[in-house]
Amino acid sequence: MSLEKYNQKRNFGETPEPAGKEQHSKGKLRFVVQRHEASTLHYDFRLEIEGVLKSWAVPKGPSLNPADKRLAMEVEDHPFSYRTFEGDIPEGNYGAGHVDIWDEGTYHAAESEDPKQEEEYLLRGLQEGSIKFVLEGKKLRGEFTLLKMKGRQKGAWLLVKKKDDDAVSEPYDSEDYLDKPATVKRARPAKEKETKTPKKKTATASASKKSSSKEESWQEVEIEGQAVVLSNTDKLYWPEEGITKGDLIHYYQGIAEVLLPYLRDRPQSLLRHPNGIGQPGFFQKDIDHAPDWVRTVALHAESTGKDVDYLVCDDKATLAYMNNLGCIQLNPWNSRLADLEKPDYLVIDLDPDENSYDEVVETALVTKQVLDKAGAVSYCKTSGATGMHIYVPLGARYSFDQAKQFAQLVAQQVQAQLPEFTSLERNPKSRRNKIYLDFLQNAIAQTVAAPYSVRPRSGATVSAPLRWDEVKPGLHPSAFTIRNMPERLQKLGDLFSGVLGEGIDLEKSLKELRI
Repeated sequence: MSLEKYNQKRNFGETPEPAGKEQHSKGKLRFVVQRHEASTLHYDFRLEIEGVLKSWAVPKGPSLNPADKRLAMEVEDHPFSYRTFEGDIPEGNYGAGHVDIWDEGTYHAAESEDPKQEEEYLLRGLQEGSIKFVLEGKKLRGEFTLLKMKGRQKGAWLLVKKKDDDAVSEPYDSEDYLDKPATVKRARPAKEKETKTPKKKTATASASKKSSSKEESWQEVEIEGQAVVLSNTDKLYWPEEGITKGDLIHYYQGIAEVLLPYLRDRPQSLLRHPNGIGQPGFFQKDIDHAPDWVRTVALHAESTGKDVDYLVCDDKATLAYMNNLGCIQLNPWNSRLADLEKPDYLVIDLDPDENSYDEVVETALVTKQVLDKAGAVSYCKTSGATGMHIYVPLGARYSFDQAKQFAQLVAQQVQAQLPEFTSLERNPKSRRNKIYLDFLQNAIAQTVAAPYSVRPRSGATVSAPLRWDEVKPGLHPSAFTIRNMPERLQKLGDLFSGVLGEGIDLEKSLKELRI
């Protein structure tokens, strides 16, 4: 046990919080629950163990109802003297906000009331991830368990009441049991916004753009029956635009009904930006830890000879989990688990160098002409960055090799018509000031940003499906952002749905191009 982290986080010349040392109480062990009106209202649950207060932040507060499994995020140890602290932590300090004692009393290990043995049981439970104890407070009484959540976010536990004589069966809200009115009108534990969908209302996450403390914050929201832990939703992912992690989650939850068909049953290559766009992101394919309700699939990697556990995003809860990891951009495979060797569509990626977007538009229109000649229906979208993606539906009826062969033939004919500013050269140095006609995305495990995916770029741009009549000079990807895409979707519907349709007759289209 150590108070080093506690002391490092605080300036005791500014905050009235006690700077304490390890100190054992006389007699029975003590516990306290403090109601903390910080940037996000939560309850701090503290147990005296080995001279300090082991501490957990409980966003929804403790409950006497055994049906409630309350998230409890482990935080730094606090000094024993903190058990009597009430008052205001000044703005600009760690944990700024008002603190009241909500409940306090004594407690003992569930396995023993012998002072010589109970801390041994408590320490063992702390190490093994299951602490059982009996509270003797004014509000909280009877046996509880703190259970560490395996495979979840680091430090995540559940606080659960045992079914005993002190348990209740009715709904329990800690806010209904205040000894005195709240001192300041601050936000209650983030009441999540509701997004109306054709199926039902689903809780989504929203976040304040202002944070009055440097404190880590957590929320637990229920999305389609799953408890999803969201952390630091007020973190600015796009500082210049004032767009937060919570805004990103809210965007994706709001369009999930349209987006999920492009993600479902597909391995995801996670591109994570946990600190927003100001720092480089990183790819993660192998998922070591995830909630048990998140679907993963083990796929053999030829390059390493090892299995890789890919995440599969089938639902809104998993989508929120991905966003909470810092997945701004979504990168699904072109094929589904039912037959990973047969893609649902082929992609031609128009990847410019220093070209104008009008040249990208011209290239896209020529690509459409070639595909029209082949009798192949096509769909286009901005990449959300500098280029454009052109999709042709295949209906999962052809191999990647067949798809790549056709895409290469299309690219060759486009390049023959636009030799001045297009190229088939992979090496960027060999195609300066030219648009790369990338047909090599048509291979297993290759990915591009999904339709409606946000990109980790200035402006919070979105990979936007387009009508072909919108592809004309003056078009620019910066026009489509996280802020206006939901309204565009509501007005135009899903312009990309045909990509997942029956698909073209690829053999026939190949013959048409070769004539």
